[in-house]
Amino acid sequence: MSARVQKEIVESKTLLLQLSSLVEEAVRTAVMAFQKGDSTLADLVIQRDNDVDLLEEKIDSVVLTALALRQPMASDLRFLTSAQQIASQLERVGDHAVNIARQVKGLAETADTAAAQLSSELRSSSAIRDMANLAIQMLGESINAFVQQNAQLARSVRQKDSHVDDLYAQVKQEEIALIGQNRREVLSGVSNIMLAMNMERIADLATNIAEDVIFMLEGKLMRHDFEYDQSKGAGESASGASGSCPTKPGQVREPLECLERHAVQVHECLTKAIVGFRAYIAMDEAGFKQCFDDVSELEHGADLIKRNVRAHLPKGIIMPIDKFELFLYVNEQDGIADVCEDILEWLTYRRIKLPGAIAEDAVKLFEQCGNVVSGLSHIIQDAREYFKTGNDMVRTRVKEAILTLRSREHQADVMENSLKQQIFDTYPDDMFPIYFLVRLVELIGRTADQAESAADIMRSMIAK
Repeated sequence: MSARVQKEIVESKTLLLQLSSLVEEAVRTAVMAFQKGDSTLADLVIQRDNDVDLLEEKIDSVVLTALALRQPMASDLRFLTSAQQIASQLERVGDHAVNIARQVKGLAETADTAAAQLSSELRSSSAIRDMANLAIQMLGESINAFVQQNAQLARSVRQKDSHVDDLYAQVKQEEIALIGQNRREVLSGVSNIMLAMNMERIADLATNIAEDVIFMLEGKLMRHDFEYDQSKGAGESASGASGSCPTKPGQVREPLECLERHAVQVHECLTKAIVGFRAYIAMDEAGFKQCFDDVSELEHGADLIKRNVRAHLPKGIIMPIDKFELFLYVNEQDGIADVCEDILEWLTYRRIKLPGAIAEDAVKLFEQCGNVVSGLSHIIQDAREYFKTGNDMVRTRVKEAILTLRSREHQADVMENSLKQQIFDTYPDDMFPIYFLVRLVELIGRTADQAESAADIMRSMIAK
């Protein structure tokens, strides 16, 4: 191992320890803020999120420098790529802590009694307490497995994930039953479900970190051991799309080609989510469940492509785009598929018969967001041509396509705001449908927001 590689490995490990400490503290503080209904603690979590983001960016920079300039091999290479993945997972854990904190802030502004309701409800639900404690324990143990280089501890983290999933299902069932028995429990019930959803995602991310540790120490890819039907083959989604990047005989994977495939997969995910939403409106339980399963599988396929974008960059080749910006782009684009899954999961929490006008306008908003997202694959296709040829006319075409996407996103914002006002007008005195439907509309609108963020990153890439 060269002295320079060793220096960068030590630096990345130090930064990872700092990041893990910040993130673990953020999760514990966010849960405490939820338990106490404490907006001050919630503010603290939100304010420190920028520190988490900066540390993750710094780790990315250190790792990419080492990969590009040192070309490490074997265990050094595995450590650096795993460190980059772990940093990404920790940053996402921090985002979920912020989600919980923002939930506390929003509830405090919604009703004066919110904090008391939440605190009382949380104390009465052993499943939520157990779930929060177990998710935090898994996060701590996954970090310890990395620090101690302990593969056995990492495997024990993986084994606990199914218990968290069982607790999550129990929480949803209990809270939905409570809401049905007492309308006054709507606020606390929905809030507890959202807390449980975030904690379940944190447990999933802790499991991912544990799997990265196993890969780092043993060179074994554990991520998909229990997630695929072997008859489909590794990496094949419900739609038949390959989870790996396209390749040509004798050639390495081209990152932008992978990115274009990822955009198509994400758009398929959103299209299927729209079909699921229509099934929900029509009270088609079987159709909705099938779409939910398909969206989950498509989202997982998008994750596979995202990982391939990060894992299969050409070595020793100067790329025409900044690698860090490439990673930022794929994270934003991948977030669209994550939100699609969140939308259908949110709909499982409560069955509401949507009034005709609201249902129709919600579908129109969803389809408009689909129009926004569909533009990403065309933008990437033209960007690939520009990076290959340097043709200014193609560059102009990319910029125009990005402007078109932003215009569509603005129209989606207008539709979203109008639909929210319609919801408030329809339910002037009933808080639950307002809260449920406004949250749904915001999630739908977020798909277009993520697409615009991705397009803005692409604009930055072609501007250089």
